Amino acid sequence: MEPANQSLSAEVNRRAPSGRATLQCRAHGELVEWLFASGGSLAITTYTSGKLLLASCFEEQLRWRVRRFPRPMGLAVEGRRLALAVQNRLLLYRNSREKTERRRERFGPEASDAVFVPDETFTTGKVDAHDVAFGRRRLYFANTRYNCLGRPSRKSRFSCCWLPPFISQIAPHDRCHLNGLGMRDGRPAMVTAFCDSERPGGWREEDRFSSGVVIDVSQNQTVVGGLCMPHSPRWHAGRWWLCNSGEGTLGTFDPESGRYEVVCSLPGFTRGLFFVGNYALVGLSRVRRRHVLDAPPVRAAHRQLIAGVAVVDWRTGQQLGLLEFVRGGNEVYDVAFLTGVRRPDLIVPSEV
Repeated sequence: MEPANQSLSAEVNRRAPSGRATLQCRAHGELVEWLFASGGSLAITTYTSGKLLLASCFEEQLRWRVRRFPRPMGLAVEGRRLALAVQNRLLLYRNSREKTERRRERFGPEASDAVFVPDETFTTGKVDAHDVAFGRRRLYFANTRYNCLGRPSRKSRFSCCWLPPFISQIAPHDRCHLNGLGMRDGRPAMVTAFCDSERPGGWREEDRFSSGVVIDVSQNQTVVGGLCMPHSPRWHAGRWWLCNSGEGTLGTFDPESGRYEVVCSLPGFTRGLFFVGNYALVGLSRVRRRHVLDAPPVRAAHRQLIAGVAVVDWRTGQQLGLLEFVRGGNEVYDVAFLTGVRRPDLIVPSEV
């Protein structure tokens, strides 16, 4: 990994193909100290630029690697396993002890202490997979193009395991932009969508700034409404959390009352959420003007928007630090934490 000074930006992956921007990062606040003390690493997907970033702190210096994928989106980690949604595929990885030991034998103690190698590949076709999650029945994913929750299948491109109550049939038209998947006790529990429309392209209508919903999977009903392009529902510390992305906030929601309460406001389109102890890792994106995901509410709230990952104390709403993408990555989709891994590496399958 290449070192980067905490206060300065530095390039990685300098041999990037012509015309594809290298990634420049800058650390703010206590990001470096927190990451070093955590003993782990960050995995971040930047889907429009086609990058998976692995960032960690070794010998008290910020270090990172970039791996390129076509449209990397949702991330999930469980033990030694990692799942990644990319264009037309779901990729499953395992942290290979054998590969890691061989690296260390060859390169010494400075080599990677975890090497994620391809384990399984599922070809899904054009489903526009967003969130992915490990559950009791292995892997689930938000099948955005088909407006459902899916599971990878060897017999077909995917198997549908749940449809929202307002969707009458499985069809390849993004109607509600179902994107976020929240698990609880190993089962799908909550999903987020931009609206509750069954009209093809209904989510693109102007009311998307206030039509976002959270849907309870087991109850098969909408439990929260009036959100602005919500993402990333997560169960943590006895509460449900989500990113109200278009307003740039992280907050909690109560399925019983239907209330959403802001915990903190951040200078970006909030999307991607992972909890590490008392801290929340929140992905931030620079929204694009005159784009379908443009979000005037967050642009109006902050003079300048940032792309990267914020570290927030979820108990107080205070931001502890920030990993900012200065160049080469404007939009984060997801973030995950690799526990106990200081120098991760990941092998890109030849077929992607």
